[in-house]
Amino acid sequence: MKTRFITTLLVFALSPMLMTTSILAQQAWTLQDCIDHAMRHNLEIKQQELNEESGRYDLEQSYANFLPNLNIEASQGFSFGRSVDPFTNEFSTERIMRQNAGASSSVALFSGFQNVNHMRRSMLRHTALRHDTDRVRNDITLSIAAAFMQILYNEDFLETARQQVELISQQLERTRILFEGGTVPRGSVLEIEARLAEEEVSLVNAENNLRLSYLELIQLLDLDPADEFSIVTPEIDVMDQSVLQDPELVFEKAMQIEPSVKSANTRILMAERLIALERGRISPSLYLEGSLGTGYSQANQQLVRRDLTGPEQIGYLEDNTPVFTDGFRNIFERKPYNDQIRDNFSQYVGFNLRIPIFNRWDVRTRIQQSKVELDRANNQFELTRNNLNKIIQQAHADAMAAFQRYQATTKSLDAFNEAFNYTRQRFDLGMVSSVEFNESQTRMARAEREALQAKYDFVFKMKIMEFYMGEGFKL
Repeated sequence: MKTRFITTLLVFALSPMLMTTSILAQQAWTLQDCIDHAMRHNLEIKQQELNEESGRYDLEQSYANFLPNLNIEASQGFSFGRSVDPFTNEFSTERIMRQNAGASSSVALFSGFQNVNHMRRSMLRHTALRHDTDRVRNDITLSIAAAFMQILYNEDFLETARQQVELISQQLERTRILFEGGTVPRGSVLEIEARLAEEEVSLVNAENNLRLSYLELIQLLDLDPADEFSIVTPEIDVMDQSVLQDPELVFEKAMQIEPSVKSANTRILMAERLIALERGRISPSLYLEGSLGTGYSQANQQLVRRDLTGPEQIGYLEDNTPVFTDGFRNIFERKPYNDQIRDNFSQYVGFNLRIPIFNRWDVRTRIQQSKVELDRANNQFELTRNNLNKIIQQAHADAMAAFQRYQATTKSLDAFNEAFNYTRQRFDLGMVSSVEFNESQTRMARAEREALQAKYDFVFKMKIMEFYMGEGFKL
């Protein structure tokens, strides 16, 4: 029973470690796995998402601008030398401690609709930043898809290079047998060996290219190059060119869904709001203001009592008889703190009207600059539109050319295969030289590689057309 309990604890303790090891040791990544990982971890996307978050805070602030402000102020200080006490309005030459406290608030009743236009512009900016995030996601998706397709091409290229090495190795063995039988000269053996050395170099280059293409995809995914990484090889069929959409239809669809176009169009609306915002500075503005205040001063004193000081002469009668009265002395003490705070309490409410007359052409310059910003936004929209059209037209033209090249190379590959098999049979019979054999094999290998390149070029360009139609990038 004790052993079973300990075993259970070990299983629970090691289960997170086993799960982590299982995740790290997953077999291979599909294209969708790579895209999903990049959407969550890519630093460029995260950076743009932070920009979008900043735009959201600006939008929230534009809403808050409609609310009144409220500020509380408090101060304490000492005055030295001759000064007028603000609470007693009397001169004082002693050191006096003073305290002030107050609260003020104001709200804009009308300011040329600046707050409204600022809010609308902030909404448009937040929308534009969201489109920018989608654009970055699309760019990363295309980059990952291109790197993924490059790996697939290099894997097939590597397999082709291995087959060529195996083919030449087998032919070398047969040539040596023929040489030992006296059918072919030693020079034929040397020619085949040289040819094998060339194919081995091509094999090494293919391995290096595959390794570099894996490294490029790993870097795009922000993975550790030291970790094991492999991809799932999908079945890729080369469809007929009739599946390609008309580029004009693709362009019309892309204009409706492409984030870069939406972002550029939104920035035009932003520039229009900016012009309205700057023009609002010309109109008068009206604010409702109010404040409360109170204070305390050590110089503020109040009468406590009057003490008699004895008779004091205040004058004479007509017969020079002196006149006396009872003398007294005023006794003052510092007015209590709470009494001063209560007695010095003041309130204010009023309107503040501001009419701009002349501000050194500041508003005029702002308006002119906002108009330039609108022209710049319109130009950027046209550039984005033209660039998108060029990309789609180029992708369609490249796909058509790649398909035609694939058809031509496939036919030539079949012909070169037959020619090579025929040449190899004749070479085995000693009817052709090793030079002719090498030339035939070289033509066949070149045709295989050209057909392979045309195949992946066509598929990638076709997928780009589908991507701009809003269908994503799927293999």
